[in-house]
Amino acid sequence: MNQETSSLKGLAGVFSPTITAFHPDGSINPTGTRQFVRFLLDQGIDGLAPLGSGGEPVAMTILERMRMMEAIVEETNGKIPILAGTGDYSTATTIELSLHARSLGCRGLMLITPYLMIPPKKDVLNHFRRVREKVGLPIMVYNVPFTTGVEITPEELKAWADEDVIHGVKWSHAEVNRIHNTRFLCGPDFPVFAGNDLIAFEGMAVGAQGWISGVPMMVPGLAVKLHRLLARESKLIEARELWYRMLPLVRLEFGAAPSGDWNPHIIAVVREAALLRGIPVGASRLPLSPVDPPVREELRKILASLGEL
Repeated sequence: MNQETSSLKGLAGVFSPTITAFHPDGSINPTGTRQFVRFLLDQGIDGLAPLGSGGEPVAMTILERMRMMEAIVEETNGKIPILAGTGDYSTATTIELSLHARSLGCRGLMLITPYLMIPPKKDVLNHFRRVREKVGLPIMVYNVPFTTGVEITPEELKAWADEDVIHGVKWSHAEVNRIHNTRFLCGPDFPVFAGNDLIAFEGMAVGAQGWISGVPMMVPGLAVKLHRLLARESKLIEARELWYRMLPLVRLEFGAAPSGDWNPHIIAVVREAALLRGIPVGASRLPLSPVDPPVREELRKILASLGEL
């Protein structure tokens, strides 16, 4: 196994999830998704993390997920690295999707922890072990305890990394200390990506190498600029000014999450941003509905104020 396939060392930048486009009848629309991927590429995104949660894989069949991944990889055409979102509750399904992603040439896997049933930590570790053994690609853990019910600690990440089971983490957590503790324990060669827009600025300021979340899907060019200012140019004042310009978008996207109402839903906001740009991604499959008209208008005004419409 060579270095390229055995680790994620050196991985950095803004990686965008991808929207799964749907036709009005609810069938998948690979052409619409390809248009969205083209938009991301034109905006200078550093990599893709498709079908994590932003692509709504829970609403798709295994074959639909494979077909969508094929369309995304083909449209990307090797221009940027892809961390394939192949995670599933079932270990067997995760392995099946991951082997398919490997056959397409994906750089690595971004795997959500097994969800809903909240398996014991030893079973979560064995889940990742089995995928690693069967597939061979490096694994970035998608740690999102708010929706999965499973919390992986920085200390556990360190132990699993030492065992060569996992090779990076997307921290979808509102507490930024998870990022600097992981960076401290695992060292600079272990990629830590901010996975929650609420703490993206702080996360990158304290050493997260990258960013994967909703804002990179909506304003990828600005997300890339913010990452460059913080992570590469050390221009804190300019970065802070840009962040406060972007903050209304973050507040709209995540504003309903703490209340538990989830209206507007993060995915609905992201999808609406693409529709406002004229990208034909359509509506989510039910039960998730589009944003309400007042939210659509507020989003339009925010994007216009950022020079994005």
